[in-house]
Amino acid sequence: MKLPMARSRRFWRFAWLFGAGCVLLSFAVTANAAGYQNLPVVKPAIACEQLGKIDLSQAVGAKVTIQSAAVSDTSKGKFCKITGTIDPEDGFEVDLPLDHWTQRFLEPGCGGDCGVIRATIGNANSCVPALNGEFVVAANDLGHTSGKSYPGGWASDPTKRLDMAYLGNHQTTLIAKALIKAFYGQAPKFSYFMGCSDGGREALIEAERYPGDFDGISAGAPVMLFPVQNSIVKRWETGANTRADGTKILIKSRVAVLHQAVIEHCPTLSGVQDGLLEDPLACKFDPAWVQCKAGETDTDKCLTAEEVGVALKLYDGAVDSQGRHLSIGGYMLGSEPTWSVPASATGGQGQGQGQRPSGPDTMLKYMLPLNTAPDDEPMLNGKFGFDEASFNYVSRSAPLWGAANTNLRPYQKRNGKLILWQGLADTSVTPWVSIAYYQGVQKEMGESVTDTFLRLFLIPGVSHCGGGEGFQQIDLLTPLMAWTEMKEAPRMLMTGIPVNQNRNQGAPGAPGAQAAGGSGAQAVAAPGAPAAGGPGGQAGPGGPTRAPALPFASDPQPTTATRPVYPFPFVAHYTGKGDPKDAANFEPVKTTGPVPQPFDTLATRLIGPDNQKFYHVENGQLVVDPAGK
Repeated sequence: MKLPMARSRRFWRFAWLFGAGCVLLSFAVTANAAGYQNLPVVKPAIACEQLGKIDLSQAVGAKVTIQSAAVSDTSKGKFCKITGTIDPEDGFEVDLPLDHWTQRFLEPGCGGDCGVIRATIGNANSCVPALNGEFVVAANDLGHTSGKSYPGGWASDPTKRLDMAYLGNHQTTLIAKALIKAFYGQAPKFSYFMGCSDGGREALIEAERYPGDFDGISAGAPVMLFPVQNSIVKRWETGANTRADGTKILIKSRVAVLHQAVIEHCPTLSGVQDGLLEDPLACKFDPAWVQCKAGETDTDKCLTAEEVGVALKLYDGAVDSQGRHLSIGGYMLGSEPTWSVPASATGGQGQGQGQRPSGPDTMLKYMLPLNTAPDDEPMLNGKFGFDEASFNYVSRSAPLWGAANTNLRPYQKRNGKLILWQGLADTSVTPWVSIAYYQGVQKEMGESVTDTFLRLFLIPGVSHCGGGEGFQQIDLLTPLMAWTEMKEAPRMLMTGIPVNQNRNQGAPGAPGAQAAGGSGAQAVAAPGAPAAGGPGGQAGPGGPTRAPALPFASDPQPTTATRPVYPFPFVAHYTGKGDPKDAANFEPVKTTGPVPQPFDTLATRLIGPDNQKFYHVENGQLVVDPAGK
């Protein structure tokens, strides 16, 4: 993407105010007609109770049972709430406004292993239609209930795994649109999907497999390389920090020493010394920054060679015995405060990202094979390792689970818009994967065409869908609506530090951290909330209880500072004039790191055009559908 390099604060203030939509720098709520279409309110054509009598099975191609159809009263008005199931057990909910529907539909994704229904709108806390409850909102649990994932549960059922892989959200979309047409007498004018973590994977699945479902899509930190991420990557990260006796090498207090060294030696490129690494691509780690000198006895401010060795492995990512990369990169520089390491050498792996209660072995048996692996499967009996054979084993299910199809022409040709975003301090799903995918789309479709419908935003200091030390409050729906409805491409995203944000919080799952929001609803919008939605997070099995979901956005928090995030490969640079806490005083500069980034890994094979397949269940087994749908 080409951006002007002018240093005029007036220009960028103007560009943001009129390009971003319905927000101001202070995150005050202000309607701006240039930010989205001023669509008239459409009232229901029938009573809510009548929706409960509609047969939706033909619209979906599977048996649909409506369990309830009743009016619910909220602070934003009354909604007709429809709940039901899609055969066999995909639970869904659709909330339709009675008094102020402005012809829009939104579906949030579901994080972790899903298993819960949360029909709400997240990362939209400055957007008037979302705040007012003007959207129809629909969500589902992807075919199962939390806590029933493994032996004897849904993952052993091929039909339910198909729902989780790609079908559940699409079927819910068909149901929601059928209900909208019946209730209001017309289809939605605009349809949106927003998700993060596995919800980000689901968002890409919609763009790749079902391009006709949504006009605008926001995909955050997508687990697009699902099989590799949930086997090789997590095993590698755990083993890299574990001695032969099971004790941990690098602990939390020592990571702080490492982070300080990185910040001191890497140029921030933001022009502001605030402890955030604006552009990790512009820096390469040097062990000499932090490794204790030979014979040094005081190691409080340096790391041992063993500790540095762990850091090098985590920065580098999973490799085989010949040094060949199995994954696309490791942790980015500057992400150290979010690393999932324990407080002591005997403290276990910690409560960090990607640690499923069931562990990777059950993933290997129940989710990653196309069909449940037998107990005598060699890969489950000590044969799984960091080698090409193991990589090939898990990659067999990539056409089912993967969301890295770079041929987005069908979505682009129907004028769909896609915002891909991620925190640079994300260690649950490394941002290198999103960069590799974005470059893959550019290679497949050309840079100029890609720029008309897809942009990538990387947020400094923010962890997996939230958490970390960065600017966490963000409205993603406003720029997505402006792009979709007004053809105003997002020149930047506006981020803020809420007054209640603890900028020293650790990895998601730690007290005060806000982690992987599956739908985007829990994501960066509410710092201080419990961890949520990423692998092993709140939306997955064993996650903590959350407040009931409501079909509208939460109000924004007051902010202590704001900063723009520009489309990759540009970063925000302080102009040197005015308050550095004011986003208006920043301009875009191109990263000094290599662009495009070079990737030479086995996992790169999983990113490319037309690499997905459709399946159906035949005699209790998942079989490739020859019809391709």
